[in-house]
Amino acid sequence: MMNNKQKQVYCTFQDAPQHTFPGHPESPHRLHLMREWLTAPPYPEMVWLEFQPASEADALLVHSQAMLESIKAACRMGPHEFEPSPTYMTESSYQAALGAVGATLAISRRILAEGQGRGFAIVRPPGHHAEPDRPMGFCLLNNIAIAAADAVASGAGKVAIIDFDAHHGNGTQEAFWHTPQVGYLSTHEMNIYPGSGRIESAPHARGRIINIPLPPFSDTHAFIDIFHEVAAPWLRNFGAEMLLVSAGFDPHFSDPLTTLTLDTTGFFQIAQMLTNLAEEFCHGRILFVLEGGYDPLALRDNIQACLAALCGRPSFPDHFGRSPGGRSEVESIIEKLKNLHHLKED
Repeated sequence: MMNNKQKQVYCTFQDAPQHTFPGHPESPHRLHLMREWLTAPPYPEMVWLEFQPASEADALLVHSQAMLESIKAACRMGPHEFEPSPTYMTESSYQAALGAVGATLAISRRILAEGQGRGFAIVRPPGHHAEPDRPMGFCLLNNIAIAAADAVASGAGKVAIIDFDAHHGNGTQEAFWHTPQVGYLSTHEMNIYPGSGRIESAPHARGRIINIPLPPFSDTHAFIDIFHEVAAPWLRNFGAEMLLVSAGFDPHFSDPLTTLTLDTTGFFQIAQMLTNLAEEFCHGRILFVLEGGYDPLALRDNIQACLAALCGRPSFPDHFGRSPGGRSEVESIIEKLKNLHHLKED
């Protein structure tokens, strides 16, 4: 039975309206359908937290001073694209990035201070492609990596990061390549941007860094099997005190940038599973941080589905319905991962 504090789900929201570039898919329009939640949240368990932009000292937990200076210099150049994915800067992009980090830290620090808690940072710009020394992939500062580093610096023994964005979180992986206190598990579509995250990568960190590239059209059944048979035993074995989730919603079948076929019910099931795993293995500490997702209506539905799971609610809107189907056979991938990372059976 959850007590009243456990029922609360801490949330922050930043749509960064000045960080925008004509025709770019990563825009404030992604979040416009959720702005009304600030005054009328879909679930009463949601508690909005105030936040301030992160400090440079916070950003320096992951990023180099030279990188921060390069972002500031790029902002002074005015709106332009600077990286092939393409990533862009405007005059306000650095402050927007610090705001997204600050909104993430407001929740993670609240959860750590209270010793338990659930949260969702609904923020942009996203972060998981941003490496310690360079922004890339629509990402300027790595929101979730900074939160993980801050948690470890604040005394958390180990932090686990699960990333279900359709693109591999190369920046997060790079940030913790040699950090035994932070585990990273990523499901992502194989052979798309940024080209990293192959199943055999990170041989020095078996059982800590797990990459799960999935073939195009992998559907909800494939994801659920992966989370049951790989993510759950990994989290059990790793011994994390907090679970952070890079919540990218571009695996949804309506997304214009990818070819995975996860549906909204699948996101709900994944969030429900991760929430239960956090209760069992991570002292009830779990924070979702928004990454990708480029169909605004699907993004709202999918975020609300995850919020429903965090709030212990069974219902959520779904304007797209069930996945049209695709590729659900992932047994060979699962067996390879179990052998590679020595995952124990239930």
